[in-house]
Amino acid sequence: MLEKILPQDSKRRQMAKKVYTKVFGKYTQEERIYKKWIGENEPNKEELEKQKKVKFKITPKISIVVPVYNTPKKFFEELVKSLQEQTYSNWELCLGDGSPEKIEYMQEFVEKDSRIKYKYIGENKGISGNTNEALTLATGDYIGLLDHDDLLPAFSLYEVAKAINENPDVEFIYSDEDKLEKADGIRYGVFFKPDASPYTLRSANYICHFSVFKKELMDKLEGFRSEYDGSQDFDIVSRAFEQTNKIVHIPQVLYHWRVHQNSTAGNSDSKPYAFEVGKKVIKDHIKRSLDTEVEVTDGLTPGSYEVKYKVKGNPKVSIIIDAQNEAKPKIEELVEKVKFTTYSNYEIIVISNEQIDDIKTIKPEENVFKAYNKAVAEAEGEYFMILDKNLVNIDKQTYIEDLVGICQDEEVGIVGTKLYNEQGQVEHSGIILGMNGIGDFLYKGAPKDIGTYMQRLLIIHNVSCVYVKYAMIRKEEFIKIGQFTEEMSGLGVSIDTCLKILDDKKQVVLNPIVSICVEKVEQADKTDEQKILSKWKAYYEKGDIYFSPNLSKKNTGLSLNI
Repeated sequence: MLEKILPQDSKRRQMAKKVYTKVFGKYTQEERIYKKWIGENEPNKEELEKQKKVKFKITPKISIVVPVYNTPKKFFEELVKSLQEQTYSNWELCLGDGSPEKIEYMQEFVEKDSRIKYKYIGENKGISGNTNEALTLATGDYIGLLDHDDLLPAFSLYEVAKAINENPDVEFIYSDEDKLEKADGIRYGVFFKPDASPYTLRSANYICHFSVFKKELMDKLEGFRSEYDGSQDFDIVSRAFEQTNKIVHIPQVLYHWRVHQNSTAGNSDSKPYAFEVGKKVIKDHIKRSLDTEVEVTDGLTPGSYEVKYKVKGNPKVSIIIDAQNEAKPKIEELVEKVKFTTYSNYEIIVISNEQIDDIKTIKPEENVFKAYNKAVAEAEGEYFMILDKNLVNIDKQTYIEDLVGICQDEEVGIVGTKLYNEQGQVEHSGIILGMNGIGDFLYKGAPKDIGTYMQRLLIIHNVSCVYVKYAMIRKEEFIKIGQFTEEMSGLGVSIDTCLKILDDKKQVVLNPIVSICVEKVEQADKTDEQKILSKWKAYYEKGDIYFSPNLSKKNTGLSLNI
């Protein structure tokens, strides 16, 4: 809406900025906080000088590939300057020009700096074709992608070279990013990303900038594909995820995305076709990697998508209802709520001393997780869910297939759901390791369907941990990891179970599209803290890989870690 009222580079926008600055000062509160974070976390002039003197054991040549088309001279000058100011100097700039006529001023830069290579294509082959032409000039060990109007901070390639030295077998590298309107302007819109997250990528191209590919990987991918123009970066990154797991995320801002009227950074309406192509990218990627059909619709914001994974076959699902100490009418009510489903191949198991007609019953145990383990052992389903007396209602009748469709992926062990209370506030949308102790529920207390950072309340994504109740669990994986640890309780069991799944190289996924209303969710039990911290010390020392270290863990909302 803002872009329509105050278009980028318009006189109205400039006037509005002047008025705002006069009334409120140069920076918004958000910009002031980010400016402080920059001051605390990015290298100063002295540190940049030290970087220039560092001698790496591995000195990879990095080819920066840029497709150009009628590029404004000012943008190009600033792009080149940002490269020439790099503290790591073993780079080359490869330009593929699809303009109607040669961009003569670029020749001046080629003559002055031998690291700059220019190719006039003679026709416009589109963004993919022009990029592929630029790729033919690349002689580097790694290929970095840069748009003709964007910029790299001076320490960007240094950090890439450092990451390669720390991970010599790395094949794909990406970083965090932010936005600016002018090269020396205010930086804002910072995007701090999680580490490699396959299911998050299948809901949105969270990778974006700065992407760096090992030359051998780029050769294997055979460059960019014109049928995906508009989302060509999304396509090649998705294919890279299919080809390698040697992926490194650098949690630093190594890319400045320039905002102007013709860029998607400043105006999502500038390339509306790109989001339609994005749906094709997701469908094709999931078909290749999982051999699964999906339905993809627009998410809350352009570039995010709601993905429905279709169930293969008709696997049996066991729904376990913890109804210990509940009267028969309450149990019958819970059973009816569970039956609110379009899925037919399921069984219900009730943990209770009461007997319900035609329902399998398991006697309670003093230790509730011992009773759960016993119920799972007797369950016939390939997948199971545990629900309890706190269930109020399930929003969608498709809840079983919406969870099983993901849980069928052999790389997944558990799929959690979004839980909210009767006031419409979030109770659970994933557990962040180390938040407020051993872990806490992200966005606890927030309205359940609001747009948030990365749309975490609305898109399917990878997390480290989920609440084990109201989640779909693959029974085979559950048995393999040793079931629930009966010596723990409450939130500790959820964290312990999910870390056992991660430790077995399987994924933990949250599907917030499946939302369930509950009376409450168990909070962290202090008695389990030392057990968890001792058992999973390495995970806590490393930090939650699906939650940026640049974000604070002192609250359940999202704020910068300053």
